[in-house]
Amino acid sequence: MALQAFDILTTLSAIPTALALVHDNQTQIVVPQKTLIGLPQAEYLWFFKLCVLLVLLVNAGSLPFAWHLHVFWPVIVFRIPFYLLRAILLFRSPAERKRILAERIEALCPIGANPFEFGTVHRRWASIDDTDMFGFHLSNSSYAKALDSAYLRISWKAFPAWTEGAGGTVALGATYYQFIREISLFARYEIRISIASWDNKWMYYIARFVTNPKGHHTINAATTTSSEHSPISSGSPAATDTNTNTSPLLNGSSILNNTAVNSDYLGKLLTDLLAGAPSRRPVLEPDGSLLHCIAISQVCFKKDRISVPPAVVLASEGFSNPPCVLESNGSHSLPPRYTPSNPPPHWAKVREIRVPPSGSVKHFREFLKRDWKEVPGYDGQAENMDRGKTGRWWEEALGGPIEEKRKRNLKIVEALRVGMVGVRESYHSLEGCEMVVS
Repeated sequence: MALQAFDILTTLSAIPTALALVHDNQTQIVVPQKTLIGLPQAEYLWFFKLCVLLVLLVNAGSLPFAWHLHVFWPVIVFRIPFYLLRAILLFRSPAERKRILAERIEALCPIGANPFEFGTVHRRWASIDDTDMFGFHLSNSSYAKALDSAYLRISWKAFPAWTEGAGGTVALGATYYQFIREISLFARYEIRISIASWDNKWMYYIARFVTNPKGHHTINAATTTSSEHSPISSGSPAATDTNTNTSPLLNGSSILNNTAVNSDYLGKLLTDLLAGAPSRRPVLEPDGSLLHCIAISQVCFKKDRISVPPAVVLASEGFSNPPCVLESNGSHSLPPRYTPSNPPPHWAKVREIRVPPSGSVKHFREFLKRDWKEVPGYDGQAENMDRGKTGRWWEEALGGPIEEKRKRNLKIVEALRVGMVGVRESYHSLEGCEMVVS
């Protein structure tokens, strides 16, 4: 028994020595490892951080809230001056404050512009996060992403009294795309948006995605599908100033040439594309830009869940026919278009509704919501919106050539909506479209 106790004590006394030996061996192993691989680990960490930073930079446009900032940036820029103006007018009388704000909104209106000549150009580039990495071209979903911002820009530039004054919205109903040619990775492209037509509820935007061919500012139109059309402005101020067939810039928006964009060119372009005419030739804009995609969107003007006819909104913003149509006095010295200093005849009625002392923004909102229906001559039919001897001043402002062009373009763009509505109403009867529920 004593011998066993002695062995146990001997073993216990040897444990600290063994532990110390193990600790020394571990120290000899760990210290060289820290010395050898400590610095490479720091370099790997730095490289990893650099990769993460590059990924974030490459996908900056898709980060949280990046889309919201890009889309609503035009609204922010538009409203900041109004917020500052309201702060400056804080100590003015309410009547004077309302008058100054109303005149400020009126100064932004496109007074005298032809709705078919008005347009905006939104420039972007095919970034990596917007690109299909299998085909190295702009992803189809990115077209809609780019249109969100482009449509908001034209809506706030064309309808400042509606958006800022009346507090209305431009609601999107549907968008139809025709993809023609790919936009390559890193390519710079433009989204050219103009008004195609409207009926009693819907207004149709037409957007064209175009690029300038590499190394060429223009292309010989003799070999393209748009050879018979005259050139238009590229949207830059320099091109606009030097092109005598293009109206000057209006409130920062490009006013596109009428004959090139919305007359024969627009009708032929839409007819050929919607008919699905096969062609390997590139489709060019009249200025030589290469057309990649065309999108038609139907929007409506909503005020407190009430739809307002586009013609009423357009005329309230100052859109109208030129003086040669509205003033048949036989004079040959009429200006080519109305201006804020020489407004169209119906503008006095708009001011009576919207500008103090006879009107107010509140009165203007009530007019858009319901009072316009009480104007003599209203029958609720878009087909009967011809110019006539009625009290509907918006029909007089948008009658004549504008009304004729509206009807021609409407036959083309409305076919898309009617076709899709027909498919939606009858898809249950289509072969192979039965819904399978698991």
